[in-house]
Amino acid sequence: MTTMTMASGRLVAVVFSLTPRHTHAPTKVIQIPRQRTLSTASSSNRANVKQNVTITSENCERILILGGGIAGLSTARYLLQHTQQQNIRANITIIDRNIDILPTANTLPSLYAPHEARLHKNIPSRRNGNVLCPSLTVPWTTRSLWNEAILPGLKSIVRSSEPTPPIAFDWPSLMSDKDMWSFGTHFLLQKYLIGRPEHQSNKSILEFSMKCLDDPSDDLVQSIEYGRCATGTQLGDGTIIAGDSSGDIGLFCSGLMDRLMNSSFDNGGQLTMIPGEEASMLHLNDGVLHGVTTIDQFGEMRTREADKIVVALGVNSSSVCKGIDVPCPVYPVKGHLATVASKTDYKYNLTLEGGIGYAAPMESLDSDGRRLYRLSGFVDFTPNKEVDFHRVNALLGATRKYLPDAELIDASACHRPISADDRPLIGPTVKFPNLFLCTGFGSRGWTIGLGSGKVLASQILGMPCDIDPAPYLPSRFRWSVM
Repeated sequence: MTTMTMASGRLVAVVFSLTPRHTHAPTKVIQIPRQRTLSTASSSNRANVKQNVTITSENCERILILGGGIAGLSTARYLLQHTQQQNIRANITIIDRNIDILPTANTLPSLYAPHEARLHKNIPSRRNGNVLCPSLTVPWTTRSLWNEAILPGLKSIVRSSEPTPPIAFDWPSLMSDKDMWSFGTHFLLQKYLIGRPEHQSNKSILEFSMKCLDDPSDDLVQSIEYGRCATGTQLGDGTIIAGDSSGDIGLFCSGLMDRLMNSSFDNGGQLTMIPGEEASMLHLNDGVLHGVTTIDQFGEMRTREADKIVVALGVNSSSVCKGIDVPCPVYPVKGHLATVASKTDYKYNLTLEGGIGYAAPMESLDSDGRRLYRLSGFVDFTPNKEVDFHRVNALLGATRKYLPDAELIDASACHRPISADDRPLIGPTVKFPNLFLCTGFGSRGWTIGLGSGKVLASQILGMPCDIDPAPYLPSRFRWSVM
């Protein structure tokens, strides 16, 4: 059943798919009036060589984005912006497994809503440490594997009184995990043989993404209220690093999706958002990438065809790519989050002792007028998804150095998609030039998400990128390992 409505001069179709057994989640479609024949470009591996393609109402490029988190939404945002500016017509579809990802009048979070009304959702891109940290440039491939991971782990095993190290490994589970062996091999290759250990690559994408977030000419992004708060990061010795900040990624993602769904564009294209479907496998036709097979919450499978596909699935990116032998060494690494309230009012992100994490101030206050802070930290290589309250208590104890009266409000844990060299994967794959990756953000997802989406959108459309895309191309992991 399709309901047609008019809103601000736009034709909006809300599609409901019904079966005798159940009702599916609504699919939101924004349709834009068609124009005459236009021209677009197909990306090369370096994203700077253009190939002209004729686009007509019958030949409209279909771009399918798998994942509605910060990576997928940012890619869609800049695809829409670029296609309008370049008079390119494209149909863009975002698919996400979460049934409640579409914002509505009743579910769109508000910056001024009580904190208790918007606790962590079960959506990784909605749960974050709030830290916007362009200063966090050091890739872990430059750090000492022995001093920071192996030796502290051995000490904690031998001495029960030794504090749990910031980086921990669940070896009994990991030893039998082939994905971990593959990830570890890629890590060692990047660290010791073929990688780029310098900080400049991460610095470039971090600074560019913050520039996108703060771009005064981008009215759409600037209209989103997401609780921007901190004015820097305070180190343990009291030094303040300017340029860092904090904000609520959950509010930003919901606000960005709301703006995309309610924006009007003059080019002939369409934006569709489909909740409640999970990408099961990429679909090949005679060796050519043709679409994706999805499965909904009721177990029904369907194939959605596309000309270009973006994998922006976070920790699930690797499993989807593995089905067609595309290297994507991204591993799920667990981090912990907590929200605390305190009468002490800091305007800086606080670096926690021992390098275990951060405490980031939130713009909102609790009902007693206390400042809320989001704590984040630890790197646990484990498939276990449950909250480890030893970790939470360690975060809370380190925070009380700054906030003696800190009271725990909530706690959670979720896996972060860390790449084998701690740099994001952004761009086309070698094996399938119409398959693009936007994943591997690790703990920096909030900081680099918007800029990564802009870089990828330029590559998809064959436009020059604002920064050199080479350090982030998936081709650096050219060979599958195991």
